[in-house]
Amino acid sequence: MVNSKREETGSKTHASRAALAEGLGDMISLMPIPVAVFDTATRLVATSAAFQKSYSTDLSDVSEPGDGDLLPWLPEGYPAARDKALAGEVVQCDESRSTLPDGRVIRNRWITAPIRRDGGIAGIILIIEDINAGKDSQRPTALRLERIADAMDAAGIALFEVDFDRDAFLATESARQLLETPQVPDSYEKWLALAAPEDRAQFDAVYRAALDPTGSRKFSIEFKLANSAEPKVIELRGNIRFDETCDPPRPLGAVGAILDRTERARISEALVQAQRLETVGRMAGLIAHDFNNLLTVILSNLELASRAEMAEIARDHLERAIDATQIGAGFNQRLLALAGARTPKPVRFGLDAQLAETWTLLERVLGEQVHLRLLPGADHGQIYMDRGELDGALLNLVINARDAMTATGTITIQTGCARFDAHQAAEIDGARPGCFLTVSVTDTGQGMTPDVRRQALDPFFTTKHAQVGNGLGLTSVASSVARAGGFLHIDTAPDKGTTITLYLPETEGEPTPAPADHRDALRMGDGQLVLVVEDDPLVREAVLDRLEALGYAVIEAANASEALEQIEAGEPVELLFSDVVLPGTFSGFDLVDRARARDPALPVLLTSGHTSEHFSGRPEAEREVELLTKPYSLSTLSAAVARALKPEGPPP
Repeated sequence: MVNSKREETGSKTHASRAALAEGLGDMISLMPIPVAVFDTATRLVATSAAFQKSYSTDLSDVSEPGDGDLLPWLPEGYPAARDKALAGEVVQCDESRSTLPDGRVIRNRWITAPIRRDGGIAGIILIIEDINAGKDSQRPTALRLERIADAMDAAGIALFEVDFDRDAFLATESARQLLETPQVPDSYEKWLALAAPEDRAQFDAVYRAALDPTGSRKFSIEFKLANSAEPKVIELRGNIRFDETCDPPRPLGAVGAILDRTERARISEALVQAQRLETVGRMAGLIAHDFNNLLTVILSNLELASRAEMAEIARDHLERAIDATQIGAGFNQRLLALAGARTPKPVRFGLDAQLAETWTLLERVLGEQVHLRLLPGADHGQIYMDRGELDGALLNLVINARDAMTATGTITIQTGCARFDAHQAAEIDGARPGCFLTVSVTDTGQGMTPDVRRQALDPFFTTKHAQVGNGLGLTSVASSVARAGGFLHIDTAPDKGTTITLYLPETEGEPTPAPADHRDALRMGDGQLVLVVEDDPLVREAVLDRLEALGYAVIEAANASEALEQIEAGEPVELLFSDVVLPGTFSGFDLVDRARARDPALPVLLTSGHTSEHFSGRPEAEREVELLTKPYSLSTLSAAVARALKPEGPPP
């Protein structure tokens, strides 16, 4: 009898729960917030999907779950509120905490109320609102929709969507600014016309590959705008949507972003140019070494010939050849300085005086069709700079000025002084306050357009024919001026000619004596034995001839091993004169180490046309060994050998 009553009661309760679930289940499951319904026995009747997601509830293995199965992660205070709701009372809590199964603690607002049916209470409903999101949305750092749009505009990003079936194209407002068009293109043909002609083939290939359903279905198209006022690079990036019910899948449309990639393209181009400059630097070192060896041979023979008895006219020709050889050495020094392979040697000297020294050279490169004028105005001013770099800068500017004129014209070189305060310096790119000596080179040529002016200092940019210019002239000038602590300014306009002014910091103090001329008095030897170590036979022969002409006895070696063999064989060597760059594993520095290990007092002298990488990392003591840079004059050689043999003596 008892069992029958229990079964009857259970049957009624089950029926009541089923009826409640049938009436509310579908509606509750669709609610977008966490909601749970319980019957009077506190068994779960229905939950919304949001409830299960928010509270990580999985009751698939529980036959008749009750609120006891949910209590560990229901809001605080719920048990007492549940009992009041079952008694017919509505209970509300503005804020409480829940601890989720993964340990996170969240804040929520909730309400529980009775569900009335047929004049009685059939169950209760629990509605929970997560107020974490609400509180976070009030924080200044939170991103709202309009802020996201503003941020995307600022970052140069626009969103778009294409519907192929309706032939519709939608995009955010910033797309027009990015594409510089009054209307965003609404067809593929118009998009293709936006791209620069050289980019259209790649544009089309990427687009067609994205339409292939067997591919990645993603696309990234980068192209230059054809009609942009300034060079501008745009990227289209996104995905193609397909109808998978078709065989093969049919493209429905695309979603993606429009991005401004101009700055990234500039950085990438600058990186490529830097890599090209690095290659030039490496080539410069190799070329300079061989070229300086060749100049050494030429200069040696010319100088020796010029000191022999001959007709005056022949002597004049030899003197000009010697001057030309030294000019060639200056070209090498400037190439190495541009490539970072030569360390400039700044000295203090008068600007106008130096210009007078190089005037003849500048006239020679112009020919008879171009008139060269000099207007000196800095006769008492001095600068601190590498002489060769200033000569090279002026030579570059004069050659550029000559090439800017069609046939005849005038080039004016003018020097002067300038003083800038902070306000005046701010009006010139790269300028700074201070006192400067100026050198300006003005031509009567065709001038530059604004676009050419903007790129004039970029490496490898040139308006000349490929066989005439390499785009490194003004780059070299700017580098030389910057190393001296100065800057340059270009004043130009189409058909108005060009003036390029170098601003070099003015300095005070005693000027550095100019280097000895190759015709200066020689310091002769007295039969001392010099071991010459040089791998190039022509250079070695020229050095032997010069040393013998200076009164020294000589022996020779082609590499470090041969030199060490002669020293160890007992040759009474009084000076070791070696090139730094030698064949094999030993350099000139290594040879000095070995030789001085045997005789610490052995005088040494080194020479090379390209030594920067060999000097790096060497002990400071070895840096004190004098290095004679190729090519060198006979008087320079005589002085260097004399100093090496008698280091305590005064310099020449």
